[in-house]
Amino acid sequence: MFENNQTIEEIKQNMEDAGYTREEIDAFIPVWQSGNKAESLRLLSKQRKVLLVSIHKKQAELERLEGYAHAFSSRNIE
Repeated sequence: MFENNQTIEEIKQNMEDAGYTREEIDAFIPVWQSGNKAESLRLLSKQRKVLLVSIHKKQAELERLEGYAHAFSSRNIE
């Protein structure tokens, strides 16, 4: 996330793309800039968990649709 000498604006945009609110971003940046690694990781991990829950929900939805598609394609429809 913070590779290749990204600017603060690029970091903020990446965080926004990952679902952070403006308030969460504004709270994170000074913590990160201060070098507080433990708190920075805690804040990043919090949003990571939110994203994983969302991904797993979408994955379950996709699997249900694939099940329907398989069931319909297995039927002998004339």
